[in-house]
Amino acid sequence: MDLIKRASQRIAERLTWCIAHRDQAGIAKELADGKDISEVYGLGEAGLFDEFFYFLDQFGIMDLFLGLDPHHTRRTSNVTFPAVILIYVMRIVAGLAFFWHIHPVILRSQPLMRIVGFNGTQIRKGTSQRGKKPSPAPPPHQSPEGPIRGPLCPDSIATYIQAISAHALERIFNRIVSILAAKSFFPKCIDALLDSSEIQSTELCEGCGKVSKEKAPLLRHRRGRIRKVVETIFGFKLWVIWDPISRLPLAIRFATIEHSDLDFAGDVVKQAVSNLGPHATIASLAIDRGFMDGPFLWWLAHTMGITFYIPAKANMNVYRDALSLVGTGIAQIREKKRTMGAGKNKTPVTDRWHVVGIEGLTSAGFYGEKGSGSHENRADFTPNPINAVVVVDDPYKAHNPHTDTLVILTNAPVHKPLKVYDGYDARSEIENTVFREAKQAWFIQRAPRNTASAFRAHVYLTIITMALTTAFQTWMDQQDRLEQAGNETGIRKFRQKVKQENGNKLIIFDEDRYAIFDTYEVIILCGRTVLMPTGVPETIAKRDILLKYGALLE
Repeated sequence: MDLIKRASQRIAERLTWCIAHRDQAGIAKELADGKDISEVYGLGEAGLFDEFFYFLDQFGIMDLFLGLDPHHTRRTSNVTFPAVILIYVMRIVAGLAFFWHIHPVILRSQPLMRIVGFNGTQIRKGTSQRGKKPSPAPPPHQSPEGPIRGPLCPDSIATYIQAISAHALERIFNRIVSILAAKSFFPKCIDALLDSSEIQSTELCEGCGKVSKEKAPLLRHRRGRIRKVVETIFGFKLWVIWDPISRLPLAIRFATIEHSDLDFAGDVVKQAVSNLGPHATIASLAIDRGFMDGPFLWWLAHTMGITFYIPAKANMNVYRDALSLVGTGIAQIREKKRTMGAGKNKTPVTDRWHVVGIEGLTSAGFYGEKGSGSHENRADFTPNPINAVVVVDDPYKAHNPHTDTLVILTNAPVHKPLKVYDGYDARSEIENTVFREAKQAWFIQRAPRNTASAFRAHVYLTIITMALTTAFQTWMDQQDRLEQAGNETGIRKFRQKVKQENGNKLIIFDEDRYAIFDTYEVIILCGRTVLMPTGVPETIAKRDILLKYGALLE
């Protein structure tokens, strides 16, 4: 599948979406009268974007995008920032792995460029003479006007995008989350997930950070010794708080890669709470070992009122104590039957979970406002109790018997330890659903330029676009349910109409007007006969089509 086909497929998958004036009757009559067709295209992804943009406009998000305008140049430009930002959103939705793909896939697409406001002349010849190179005479099969140039060059888009300020990006992201919260896209009580991920760049990236790490899997023999390989990684780090139910982010932070997980943990939690406002609350937070810090956990529990789930490290006293007390704790066992394979290879499998809750462990001296330190050795030191859930057995342990036993630390009650286990187990979703998908399918590490500002803008816009496409899909499902309940939904009617019009259709443009016809209708209007226009023997004349679209009266 070539580049353009892949982009079209991703657009359709991520949105399932025209902004010119529709004149069905006028264009039908002009075709019947023999007027030349200005432009004609198959009705594809251009028809899909319009509904998505309608959604953004209805929620006030289109206006928010205008606030990203960096006003980076004083030179009078024919290209407006709203067009630039919409084109870049198209690039992200289309899943273009490399920024330069934006030129053949999007900038040269006349239907897509018309959506963002460019006319046919601008699309074919560009909006200025800058960067235009004289070209030789076109071959006989090519239009004398030459190939489609596109209304602007990719470099000008990259300049705009990297000029967007960090403050503007943070403001629009937080405002979008607040809007979605106010519109009830989140559950009232959220069991959220917090994690960070590296956004790698090259050493040549201007303004990137760097960090050295041991590559444990790579071992080398040197003079009879096994030596770990140390590598230096360049780039940035992204913190995300995410709701697995709505599949939407609550807050994000962006910094250079050398920062520890804890550096922005508190900030991102406070931002998430602020973004939700009175519309939803964070009930619990599942986090990874990288966030293990006594004062941070204490702050979550006692200042923010949030339940935490975090795995203990194997070298901790509290870890060893929890294992030694398994026999005294509260045990819960769960079994679930499923099948593997298909047909003759179909076999029954029973997954088993065995977890034990242990209350009031006092061997986590680090858990408190002061954290770890010399105060732990004082005679009057009193450790704060913390609860634990020991995962004696689960499907992962069953398939990896040599791994360390998982011990989950929490401030939640553990008399029903499976609830704690399930609360933490959801944490893997942020790695698989957010970070992996963002990198592999949305190409979050492919910034338009190799600079820190370009990476920041690209990361923010990618997460924003991922969130908005998810919210859009949820909203459309809501419209479905309202429709089924007998409620009027203008967008649902519009969507059904668009979907009906998308099959075997052509879209014809004439300056600022357009019309959509079945393919056979265009052929008949242009003076030819179609023997079986709808697949069955019937006679359809010009007059029938003109009557259908109101170009003639009975």
